[in-house]
Amino acid sequence: MGLFDKIKTKTDEFARVIEWTPQWDTGAPMPQVFSNGHKIFLIYLINEPDPNCDDTYVTMIDNSSETTCPLALVEFSGHTFRFGIANNEVFSGLPLWDKGLEGYAAHIIENSTWINELKNINKVHPYYNEERWKDRKHFALLFHDEIFEVIATDYKIETFKTTFGQLATEVAKRMNK
Repeated sequence: MGLFDKIKTKTDEFARVIEWTPQWDTGAPMPQVFSNGHKIFLIYLINEPDPNCDDTYVTMIDNSSETTCPLALVEFSGHTFRFGIANNEVFSGLPLWDKGLEGYAAHIIENSTWINELKNINKVHPYYNEERWKDRKHFALLFHDEIFEVIATDYKIETFKTTFGQLATEVAKRMNK
């Protein structure tokens, strides 16, 4: 590879790691996504070590468990998302892996080809307005077994000590307000 092959242009797509608090559990974050076409919600298990754990046992939970856990609820201001895609064993095969993407991290994808694709689709609309796309960001969160990507203008995160089922019920209420 020559010197000029490594030079990025202003239009090259790349990932930029962003601060994300609270961080998800790296082993089994169990993310869940809810959407109604107007709002997108993401639930995940927070990485919060048990202060009483002496590493001689493991507490197994799943999203159907009645165990109360530290959970994050993220509400995105957007309505387009992708979920699943790849797990940690194949992250290195992702197109942006050598362009800033990191496992178990949150990112903004700069110069997003996905946003450009959506803009091109929407340009045929008679009232298309380029300004409406100005504040949209492509977020990518790499979990252990899934990747969550969303096009949104913003997000807010709340934390709860509850079960996945109880928080899912809360999400359903919020989606139908």
